[in-house]
Amino acid sequence: MTAQEIQDFIHLYSIVSFKGGRKESGILVNKYNSSEACVEYYFIEHADMHAYKVAFENYDRETCNRLSEKVNIEDIVNIRPVSLADYRIIMQLIEERNKMRFFNN
Repeated sequence: MTAQEIQDFIHLYSIVSFKGGRKESGILVNKYNSSEACVEYYFIEHADMHAYKVAFENYDRETCNRLSEKVNIEDIVNIRPVSLADYRIIMQLIEERNKMRFFNN
């Protein structure tokens, strides 16, 4: 995808498809890199979204950097926004998956 196509999906909860077949739910954010004079894109996985938001609100740059994955826009194949109904289903599936992991360990 191009930077122009990605702009409509910044900070929008989505399913992001990457080259190689990886699909993840979460958000894309962009940051301006002043030393390089360019915009960089980062992906925050669903599981890290709340922690990222708290770190961002507390100006905790180190935690924000740790929770975000720098992505090359050429590696993004598709972005599909998720509706609130889809979000609820995803949350239920993640909760069930986490329960299964807990009981299997």
